[in-house]
Amino acid sequence: MTKLDPATLGVLVNKLYWIAEEMNTYLVRSAFSTNIKVRKDSSCALYTRTGEMLAQGEFIPVHLGIMTQSLKRVLEDHPVDSLMEGDAIIHNDPFRMGSHLWDVMVFKPIFYDGKIVAFAGALAHHVDIGGCPPATPTRSIFEEGLRLPPVKIVKRGEIQEDIVNIIMTNSRTSREIRGDVMAQLAANYRAEQRMQELFIKYGTDTLLKYFDAILDYSEKGMRKVIGEMPDGEASFEDYVEHDGYKPNQIKIKASVAIKGTEIYIDFNGSGEPGEGSVNSPWSLTHSACYYAVKAIVGPRIPANAGAYRAIHIKRPDKETIVDAKFPHGVSTCTCTPAQRIADVVIGALSQIVPERVCACDGHWPVLRFVGRDPENGQFISYPETYACGRGAKHNDDGADAHQTHMTNTANAPVEVIELERMLKVTQYALVPDSGGAGKYRGGLGLTREVMCMMPASFAAERMRPSIKPYGLFGGEGGGTDAGGELLPDGSMGKAFGDLAMGGKACIRTSGGGGWGNSLERPIEKVEWDVLNGYISLEAAREIYGCVINPETKKANIEETIKLRNKPAAQEQGGKNKA
Repeated sequence: MTKLDPATLGVLVNKLYWIAEEMNTYLVRSAFSTNIKVRKDSSCALYTRTGEMLAQGEFIPVHLGIMTQSLKRVLEDHPVDSLMEGDAIIHNDPFRMGSHLWDVMVFKPIFYDGKIVAFAGALAHHVDIGGCPPATPTRSIFEEGLRLPPVKIVKRGEIQEDIVNIIMTNSRTSREIRGDVMAQLAANYRAEQRMQELFIKYGTDTLLKYFDAILDYSEKGMRKVIGEMPDGEASFEDYVEHDGYKPNQIKIKASVAIKGTEIYIDFNGSGEPGEGSVNSPWSLTHSACYYAVKAIVGPRIPANAGAYRAIHIKRPDKETIVDAKFPHGVSTCTCTPAQRIADVVIGALSQIVPERVCACDGHWPVLRFVGRDPENGQFISYPETYACGRGAKHNDDGADAHQTHMTNTANAPVEVIELERMLKVTQYALVPDSGGAGKYRGGLGLTREVMCMMPASFAAERMRPSIKPYGLFGGEGGGTDAGGELLPDGSMGKAFGDLAMGGKACIRTSGGGGWGNSLERPIEKVEWDVLNGYISLEAAREIYGCVINPETKKANIEETIKLRNKPAAQEQGGKNKA
């Protein structure tokens, strides 16, 4: 039996991680769509020959559970023994442990010395996979686009053009989707090259033993940090504010228990699936739980299947919004309800390990446009998730205009949007007073106004229009979000529909929750917030108890102390406790 060397184990852990990172570099630098090549809405991973995820780079958190679970399900349709050298499998089926239909996965078996020794996988969010335009809410998976079961897009090194043509024919942006799928194949081919180099260096038997050891290494690391936390049980609940088709409140409840070196998460008590697209397939619920636990418990532990062995997720006894089955719609699952699942797991853990968590992050809304260039007839499809405020921590303010929790994409630069789409950005700014008040303030959301230079269908998908992202330990909730057609008087109209050429849509994102009593916020920080336009003079006085000179932006210390010591101010500062 080969003796495993700890130094070699450490080298291989990092080598596999960087191969996954290099894969994603190939993907984004080869991709055609802005959503991938600029916003980097993609993830790459490496797997053992049995489908256990070995390594995943620091990409999109919402892909954690999908990438971990999906290949195993694919191998049920395409057993390992049926795969040939040069094959690649594509699929996007939510009900085969996939995501929404835009998240297309491509898996490639890696051969060495005539045998499958590993797999590579590349996931990319494509901008258009068919389906209804944004202005038409969907009621089932059939309206959401092209659903691909696991099929071979490459056989023995030959691209199956008939499969590619089916995909292109069902997309409004056929050129982009072909280019992006080819970029995924390129990422997997690069992984194959790098992995074969490792097998040449270490030998098959030795390297396969190290692969097993890497999974055990992550498991031990995760169990160690869980074991260092106090045992405890807590539950938390929050609501999705619409069912994807009409206003509604659907509960998501998580009961979390830490017992020794194990974490248990139970979603019994959550609401039924929505009529529209807000439902989560079971794979997405895994993603949200894995992210929340890993971010709080073991952020430095390598992301692989071993790290998640100590996390046990109980499937609800009946069908719920967190375990929607065919044919429920799931198109918004990666934002709602996945983000809310993370919110409630973190909320529960805040009662057990408060200094490891933050107050609730804002929930990024989505603004989508689909139109057609009147000059050349080319279809244009552009979706974007918009950054929000992050929740405050026990010792720091939340970040402003930040992609939060389940997404890790970049904010698309104005110049790129205007260069590549018939859209014009007319405003892009932070939203004052949107951060939840507290000793530590929640981060601010942003606003973006977009003018259509063509007739278009649009949808502003709001995620927290009325229920604030929660604050913790006396902190107030962050501001809610809003979005819709921008009317001439500056107000917002319909949230989805058609826009004429020159019409505008606006999105305003939610802020992060605050932490602690706002009356305990240092006066100099309130002064800075007012000076820089983060909070208004009114908020400084009414919420933070600071009397600020409107001209100098300096606090009147004597008046501020008097105001903060008034009983009414004390009562206001103690509201919204967790």
